[in-house]
Amino acid sequence: MFSRAQKNEQRELIDLNSPLNSALALVEAQTKTHNVELVREPGANLPKIYANTIHMQQVIINLSSNAIDAMPKGGTLTIKTSLSGKQPGHVELQVGDTGDGIPKEIQKKIFEPFFTTKEVGKGTGLGLSLVYEIVQKHGGTIELESEAGKGAVFTIVLPVHSGDSPATAAAA
Repeated sequence: MFSRAQKNEQRELIDLNSPLNSALALVEAQTKTHNVELVREPGANLPKIYANTIHMQQVIINLSSNAIDAMPKGGTLTIKTSLSGKQPGHVELQVGDTGDGIPKEIQKKIFEPFFTTKEVGKGTGLGLSLVYEIVQKHGGTIELESEAGKGAVFTIVLPVHSGDSPATAAAA
């Protein structure tokens, strides 16, 4: 994704809960084998966003996989969607875990390509940088709230469809 444009860059009007449901179908098997409870909190009647469904699924899967890895003894993975309380005209996707948390000293580095705290052979360090890239390309932001030993919550804020994107013309 970093080196060349993807063939599947097509965006469409979607309900954020649609890629959430399909991604969680894949994540659910992983949670069961790792003693992790999956809590789903999809927001009702969310306005549509102009997004690439596959990319949104990738964001959810990457964040969920990292959360599961952060809970080696089990825990709770909570994924929710909602209208943004901070930014009107936006929706939020939150992925939270009850894992080890991310120490303050490395939080600024986590979105850098190839940065990883995992042992050799366990991760490439590309998951969070890919998530960051996708969110940026969709006009969104991503924030992390975490304390060592208290889990982590990633909040993605994405603009809702305003009616002036190319999808409007294509849909007409």
